[in-house]
Amino acid sequence: MVDPPAPTLAHIDRAVAWFARLGARRPLRVLLCTLLVIALSVATASHLEFRQDFIELLPSESVGARLLRRAMARMGGGSATMFVVVESPDAEANKRIVDALEPQLRALPPTLVRTIEHGPEEIRRFFWERRWLYADVGDLEEISCELQRARRRAQPGFIDLDDEPCSELRSDRGRAPAESTTTAAPTPPEPEPANVSAAARPFHHFRAQLRQRTREVDQYPTGYFRNPEGTLYAIVLRSPASGTGDSTGDQLMTRVSGIIRDVHPERFHPRAQVGLGGDIPNAIAERDALKEEAIKTSGLAVLLILGSIVVFFRSFSALAHIGIAMLTGVGLAFSVAYLAFGYLNASTAFLGSIIAGNGINYGIIYLARYRDRRALGDSVEAALVDAAVVSRRGTQLAALAAAFAYGTLMLTSFRGFSQFGLIGGVGMLFCWCATMIVVPATVTAVEALRARLFPRRAARFTAGPTRTPITGAIARLTGRYPKHVLAVGAALCVWAAVALPGFLSDPWEYNFARLGSRGSRHSGADSWSSRAGRIFVGRSSSPDILLADRFEDVIELSSALMQRDQQRTGGRYIDHIETAWDRLGGQPAAMTRKLELLQGIRADIDAIVPHLSGDDRALAQEWRPPEGLRAPQPDELPALVRAQFTEKSGRFGTPIFVYYKPWFTPSDGRKLMIVAELTQNVRLADGRTVPTVSRSTVFAEMVRAMSSDGPRATLAAFMVVVFHSLLATRRLGPAAMVLCSLLSGVLLTVGGAAHLDVRLNFLNFVALPLTFGIGVEYAMNLYDRVEHLGDVGEGLRSVGGAVSLCSLTTIIGYGSLLVADNQALQSFGYLAVAGELACSATAMFLLPSAMVLLQRRRERAK
Repeated sequence: MVDPPAPTLAHIDRAVAWFARLGARRPLRVLLCTLLVIALSVATASHLEFRQDFIELLPSESVGARLLRRAMARMGGGSATMFVVVESPDAEANKRIVDALEPQLRALPPTLVRTIEHGPEEIRRFFWERRWLYADVGDLEEISCELQRARRRAQPGFIDLDDEPCSELRSDRGRAPAESTTTAAPTPPEPEPANVSAAARPFHHFRAQLRQRTREVDQYPTGYFRNPEGTLYAIVLRSPASGTGDSTGDQLMTRVSGIIRDVHPERFHPRAQVGLGGDIPNAIAERDALKEEAIKTSGLAVLLILGSIVVFFRSFSALAHIGIAMLTGVGLAFSVAYLAFGYLNASTAFLGSIIAGNGINYGIIYLARYRDRRALGDSVEAALVDAAVVSRRGTQLAALAAAFAYGTLMLTSFRGFSQFGLIGGVGMLFCWCATMIVVPATVTAVEALRARLFPRRAARFTAGPTRTPITGAIARLTGRYPKHVLAVGAALCVWAAVALPGFLSDPWEYNFARLGSRGSRHSGADSWSSRAGRIFVGRSSSPDILLADRFEDVIELSSALMQRDQQRTGGRYIDHIETAWDRLGGQPAAMTRKLELLQGIRADIDAIVPHLSGDDRALAQEWRPPEGLRAPQPDELPALVRAQFTEKSGRFGTPIFVYYKPWFTPSDGRKLMIVAELTQNVRLADGRTVPTVSRSTVFAEMVRAMSSDGPRATLAAFMVVVFHSLLATRRLGPAAMVLCSLLSGVLLTVGGAAHLDVRLNFLNFVALPLTFGIGVEYAMNLYDRVEHLGDVGEGLRSVGGAVSLCSLTTIIGYGSLLVADNQALQSFGYLAVAGELACSATAMFLLPSAMVLLQRRRERAK
């Protein structure tokens, strides 16, 4: 065999032929340059960071992400929670462990920890000493009324003419107290002791009202956060970290873990354990699990892909030919990732296995054609040139289609998609270029080594064409029964289409519990968070933090939020809102009114006490407001409380803490979107809009970004595929057959997902545009070989095995994600594998059947 005449080759074919001859004549130089490129790319890519923070997935111009970063900067970070949970059967041992840990935790810098609580003791003491100031104005009015009546009853000759109960004379009757934004459901009042005298009854009522105001801290009478049995204790740390996997959370986890190790909990009790739960450990656990899964799945994918190549080609040398080219392309892709972004996010971390599974296909087609030509007697160089030229069009168009399918993701504003698109797109192009440059050099080097070591075996090439019995059987089936095959395919497409309308109306996964790590539920951060939940049962211990522009706005802003919740959801979501005014006893006007009432209450008590005796007299003296009682100032608040409401700049009072109902869970995406609507862009009475933001609004914005960008990327990928199909076939009819084969595969994929209730999320959605770009490769390569050979059956037998192997390696690349512990990765694997199976099946069965019918029609026309 001789090379095709040079004048008949297109410019691109001349280029690939030149590289084939270069590899055949200078293999060592090409391989040395390749190894240098691999080494440099690995060294560059090794500096990539991994960022799991979901903010990194949002558009760079995202309003929610920008506002959240601004809020975090104002507060010196976020307001995420970490629970240090101590567990053992001995309550006293648990207490000693907490006492040993707390001083070291308090020594942590404020850049890592904003506040530390082992219990409500300090806060309880502060409020107890000023307990009269934290009663509602209405409560004080009611008590004042009762005391005045008791005082009159103590006068000689008193006649009771008051018919209206004091509770009806409250100024706040029928509405919420104006000075407080705390709207937690009231606890039942304390039962009044039996045989209480009329004079002492107001004091019992007074005590009950004030104790009701401190009901939250009274859940922990020992002064420690613990469950009733004492088997679980907790220390609560609030950090400037965002609670989404940022570096501040990493540093805090490292320091706290080191403190726990230094304390040696086992010396207090042999069964003592100390673990970390809450926002920060949960986010880090998810990130680390994702990172570990990405490395594991990529390694597994590479091993399985290379193993399948050895089995198919029945030669270990195929590993060198295809594997080196693949590694070159993957390494260069991640080098571009480092130069462009400097990090990988939750969407791009596992791209290594996908690029490997897709990018290796070009080498398979190239090597299969080379072995065919060698078996027919061509020399090494001639076979390489023929393989390069013949496989160039199909593989080049497939690489471009895949690269542009990835590239369509760059049209989106969602960074989780756009970064994925750039890395994957350049990876496809690098893999194709590496195939055309590296494979000829490795083939020549291996052939030369074989000739030196095994001269007799090298004299005759006996590998034979890369054909399989399975592709032969498929060729016979589609050649004899094309109509029956198409009928079965049409029936399956109808089955898939039935479920589409309901699925496409809202395809998104809103149950975030189905996207995280399964392992962390049974061990690790999520397990310790569940233990903490048993301590803080019934409490929303991790609120959303919103920031007002001015301290003067917080009451109006809080009232507007509560009103929104009431109007839109019937008050189902927001449990209560805490502001600095709640800690200061109320606004100035309300505090002035309270002090007036307390002065009168003190005078009434002084007038009544002489008429009391025994326990009633002691009770009255205990609850008598002291002289000198005044409104607390911000600098008098406990350090823990003051820090909670102080910005990094020192400005006090702007933070607003929104606590949700105990049943609310942030793993429900629909509820997060409702909460986001409740808490963002609140309009004040003067017309100003407060651009508030929380983690709920960020997650909701991520869902909205996917909803808008996803269809755009999918449509763009389809248009790219249409263009490339027309470019490859140069005729409308064949292009339509290739596209119908692809669309049938996509329809089966999406319809199957709809029937199996596999919903779309921030990771698996990219499988759809990729299915267009990569799935069309099989139909395009098959059509290209049929056109080259002029016979459908022969073309299927010739290239069907290689196409099947291409599909298998891609399936392995995606399928390695199925063993991941992270459920979002698994969902990506399921959807992508389904797309590969469907598109390769339609290319191997439906396309040849349609081409056979078209061929028969042409023959009858002649």
